[in-house]
Amino acid sequence: MQTAPIARALLAQLAQIGRRFPPAFVARLHVPRRAENPGAHDAEFCAIELEDGAFGLSYVLLGDTLDVLLKSHGGARGMAPLAGADPMALASRLENGSPVERAIALAAINALTDSVWRQIGYEPPPAGNSLGEVTLTAQDHLGMIGFFPPLVRRVAEAGGRLSVVEMDAAMVARQRERFPNVHITLNRADLGPCNVVVGTSTMLLNHTLDDMLAAAPNATRFAVIGPSAGLWPDALFERGVTLLGGTRVVDARRFREAMAGGESWSEATRKFAMARETWPGWRRLTGL
Repeated sequence: MQTAPIARALLAQLAQIGRRFPPAFVARLHVPRRAENPGAHDAEFCAIELEDGAFGLSYVLLGDTLDVLLKSHGGARGMAPLAGADPMALASRLENGSPVERAIALAAINALTDSVWRQIGYEPPPAGNSLGEVTLTAQDHLGMIGFFPPLVRRVAEAGGRLSVVEMDAAMVARQRERFPNVHITLNRADLGPCNVVVGTSTMLLNHTLDDMLAAAPNATRFAVIGPSAGLWPDALFERGVTLLGGTRVVDARRFREAMAGGESWSEATRKFAMARETWPGWRRLTGL
């Protein structure tokens, strides 16, 4: 049976949950403040904040997403972009929207998820390390989708093998220059022999997760991690993902100040990791 696209499955799930937990409106869209040199960092994120205090993050360095986002929603200080917007309407653009609309959509999906988690008192398990719960041995062949420099060091320490798959040729060139001894490629077929795969949640933005899962038939562990992965994991677990590691805002004031000042917000957030084998399921958690 043909599986519905992940975006469609996520939205259908949110619609069902929203009937019991009506979503709050958007308080504002937070955009990065390092506009003078977009693309200079390995990662940049926007955030949707809801009126009930929930937050959702999303990656904004795909193509010219950051530049367009800043032009369309950067605004002047003191402004509150998207204030009063319906987060479900924003979320609906994940499947067929422009890159900027998809970035905002994923942030909205994560904020809607965070909102319900807050209402039901659910606390996702804290991550055991900075990269979710990923542990490696000398017998592992790690496939990395997107680039995690700390994992490169971890593979080297463990004595395992590493294959890195990127989606952007410019990023491949940049990372090859930084890490000349690492195998970095655009060819997803290189995931074939990997028994462990770790990929960024950017796969939800560019609709590549299903293809990456198919390209890694030997992976017994497939983790999706990153600040953009703050959503209900059911649709991902059903497809073969075994771990979802995201980031949750735990200090709203500090987070707002850091975003406004273009500073690190890591101290205002907490990393979590949800494993497929211990996940209770959204219906059990919500009583639906």
